[in-house]
Amino acid sequence: MKKGVKFGAKVLLGIAFIIGCSLVTPRCSVKAASLNGKNNEEKIFYFLRQEMGFNNAAGSGVLANIEKESSFRTEATSDGGTSYGICQWHAERMSRMRAWCDDHGYDWSDLEGQLNYLQYELNTYYPNTLSMVKGVKNSANGAYNAGHDWCYYFEVPSDRDYRAKERGDLAKNKYWPKYKNVKAKLKKGKVYVTELGTFKATGDFEVAFKGMANPDAISLDIPNRVKIGNINAKVTSIAVRACKGNEKLEEVTIGANVTKIGKSAFYGCSNLNDITIKSKKVKTFSKGCFKNIGEGATFYVKGGVKKDYAKKLKKVAPEDISVKKE
Repeated sequence: MKKGVKFGAKVLLGIAFIIGCSLVTPRCSVKAASLNGKNNEEKIFYFLRQEMGFNNAAGSGVLANIEKESSFRTEATSDGGTSYGICQWHAERMSRMRAWCDDHGYDWSDLEGQLNYLQYELNTYYPNTLSMVKGVKNSANGAYNAGHDWCYYFEVPSDRDYRAKERGDLAKNKYWPKYKNVKAKLKKGKVYVTELGTFKATGDFEVAFKGMANPDAISLDIPNRVKIGNINAKVTSIAVRACKGNEKLEEVTIGANVTKIGKSAFYGCSNLNDITIKSKKVKTFSKGCFKNIGEGATFYVKGGVKKDYAKKLKKVAPEDISVKKE
């Protein structure tokens, strides 16, 4: 990220990497891999589009910079081991990236950890740069501006005037032609059938769970995300009457991204006795969503929301339910 890094000397790079590894070892990731794409370049592009809302031109600008910084290698090191990763986080910024990943259960040496930290860093420390790059027009000139401004204000290498122009040109001439026609979003309102069930698009990258893949199954796991084509969509709600009247269903796990459970979603699931709600951000338990489920059913929820959820569930579920900390 600093000093116009080059990656030519393999021996020095090896020494720097060994020294870096001897100083600190990355914590094993506890997050499930959820990146789309065949290689790091594509995975970065799709993450920028799907998770951060970049248009194709803005994504092209970032790719141009990451190519120059690290050739898309998560383990790339430079500056005597003081710069690391896809963006060559330098010195204090490298330490901050590692600490954040450790604190949030990511492996700082892999792509998912580095991309999630990048998102945090931009929102926290570089909001103006983030707004500037996300705001470029989705065009060849927009790609140039994104590549130029990302270099000038975020990477800040030595000789940044020259390098910013170089990366702007790279974005415009290489990555924009490659990615300009990529359509990385869902069609709002469309229903998608997957191995994990039926889902309805509620946004560009968000879906509602609409129905079970196997209606005869006795257990249901509503995932945090579901793969639809090239998109790793967030499951943020459960549709109205999604499982209504399913008397075979005995246990349900609701994913961590769900914010709304629709009207009568599990109404009449008379054998449903075990419900685990992993989400800590359910704002809406719609009317009758758990009415007429199994007698004495137990809800398992996160400790921080137990009191709030218990109060809300008593209005939409049988009176004899119990709510316990997961």
